[in-house]
Amino acid sequence: MKYKTLIWLACLCGAAVLGCSSEGQSSDDSDSVEQEDSVFVASSDSVLEESGNSEVATSVQEQTGGAATTEKAPAEDSSASSPELLNLLTTAFVDSSDYWGVQPYAEQANQLGIQFHNGFDYFTNQEEVGLQAVSDGRVMFVEIFERPPDGAFQINLAWQAPSGEIVSYSLEPSAGPANATKIAEQKVLADKMMKAITIKAGDVVSQGQFLGYLYGQDEWAHVHMTLKASSQGPEKWLCPADFMATLNGSDLLAKSLVWAEGLYKGSKQPQLCNY
Repeated sequence: MKYKTLIWLACLCGAAVLGCSSEGQSSDDSDSVEQEDSVFVASSDSVLEESGNSEVATSVQEQTGGAATTEKAPAEDSSASSPELLNLLTTAFVDSSDYWGVQPYAEQANQLGIQFHNGFDYFTNQEEVGLQAVSDGRVMFVEIFERPPDGAFQINLAWQAPSGEIVSYSLEPSAGPANATKIAEQKVLADKMMKAITIKAGDVVSQGQFLGYLYGQDEWAHVHMTLKASSQGPEKWLCPADFMATLNGSDLLAKSLVWAEGLYKGSKQPQLCNY
């Protein structure tokens, strides 16, 4: 009996020892899994954090790039808002030898006391003369115009220079009053000039660009060229010679004196700009 009791106690103790051993191992495995999970989570957070930093870095780089672009924009805008000063060619004719005289600019109350004239007239005795643009610009209009006083016909055209001034040409087959026969011929010539014009409203013209032809009736055929300060506000005429960089190398003044000699017979010698 005692022997059986001892065997039973021995088995009971062995089971207890095995149970404790199993519980300890289970506890260790759980800790190991938790540590692995912890390492995995930490590793995952680390990757996300690096990815987040990368995104932030990219965002900052993009913002920096944007800021750099924004800094350049004002310079471009500033350049666009500061156009070059107006610089005119000295004649509306392609060939400067095609005009024999120039009527100069004269303000209303000029010191010399000559007739008011709001631009330059380039006179020619040629029947057909090629025309050019004296500056860059955008065309405002091209039209056949019938003068109210006598019904004479001409072509009027104008463009606005990048610097804001308005350049206009009147293509006139003759000068002064016209009789019925002359007016009828001018109408034919005006139609012919209109068909030969190479530009229309809205076109961009370049300095020196060919524009068409002036068709003349006599030695008083001319292009009347004017320069206005702008299309806004009160009308303010400007002397074209003040905007001609190559004026000194031209024969404008000499040919204006030829015109003045015919009109004033040596009594007056006007300048190109008479104030």
